Amino acid sequence: MRLKFGVRLAGLAVAAMGLALTADPAAAQDVVRHGLQRGALGALKVTLPLVQQKYNLKYDLRTFNDSTTVILAMEQKELEMGNLTAQHVVRAIDEGMSLVVVIGWGGGYNVLFGGKDFPLARDDFAGLKKLVADRKAAGNKLKIGVPTGSQQHLKLTYLLKNNGIDSAKDVDILNIPFPNHIRSVDGKEVDMAMTIAPFAALAVSTTGAKVFHHVYGKDAGQWEIGQAVRTDLVKQKPDLVQRIVSSHVDAMKMFVADVAKQVEFEQKETTFPKPVVEMIQKEFLRLTIKVTIDDIKLTAKQMFELGWAKKDHSAEVEKYVDLSFLAKATGMSEQELKGF
Repeated sequence: MRLKFGVRLAGLAVAAMGLALTADPAAAQDVVRHGLQRGALGALKVTLPLVQQKYNLKYDLRTFNDSTTVILAMEQKELEMGNLTAQHVVRAIDEGMSLVVVIGWGGGYNVLFGGKDFPLARDDFAGLKKLVADRKAAGNKLKIGVPTGSQQHLKLTYLLKNNGIDSAKDVDILNIPFPNHIRSVDGKEVDMAMTIAPFAALAVSTTGAKVFHHVYGKDAGQWEIGQAVRTDLVKQKPDLVQRIVSSHVDAMKMFVADVAKQVEFEQKETTFPKPVVEMIQKEFLRLTIKVTIDDIKLTAKQMFELGWAKKDHSAEVEKYVDLSFLAKATGMSEQELKGF
């Protein structure tokens, strides 16, 4: 731990050093307030408590409805760390917030689905463009639900744009939170919803909903969610940050390469039936401890292109990522950790 003093008295400095050197190694655990999004990272919620003692940590796992509230809580120093999306990394840059991404989680969360009677086959974008045009001409625009300002909203807007559909003019985008997507689509309040993988899988299982497109891959990006700590901790408490990152690596090693283990741990944290959890982990999500810099840069370019950021922040992304702790924890090079 680096200690900063506003005085220059050598005697006080020596005394402070002496206290530090004689500190009890069995001192109280460092409490880490960790903000995690509702409905996500369930396996991590199960495994972090299993490894925390090894690193003299006590995780206070707190649930938030979205990443926006997580990064705001970090900025107000109500959390030491939290999970966030690539979009929220860029938002932090855009607003000058003090956080640093130190470890990954994965991607595959963005899923566009329609109801059981949705007339198009999966990935039929030519058909979607025609359906949108026909509905607009008839004075009954296609309605799509998505939480306003979310990563899913960004990806939906960009997906439609790339397929010749103007999200502001050609369709109606309704601000509907994720937990309401299944009911809204099944009840025909909207025709489609851009949701997160857990609710898409549950919709397919319970209502016969149809997945139209899984927004994932080279062109759309793969890395969507990672975990960040406050910048002041990196500067002032690097030992704490190292223990945080190392404990996450140990926790994630229990399941990151084993889908069966992912299902087992996720089931301990969710009320979803096992077939739904299996669909989520097998068909949609891909996990990694790495931080794919290029995917965050892609998100930065998309946000600027759509007017969601003041400028293109892609050149600044690496200033908000510190892989030195992850490199030490894994024995991999920082360059290797920039992949997926």
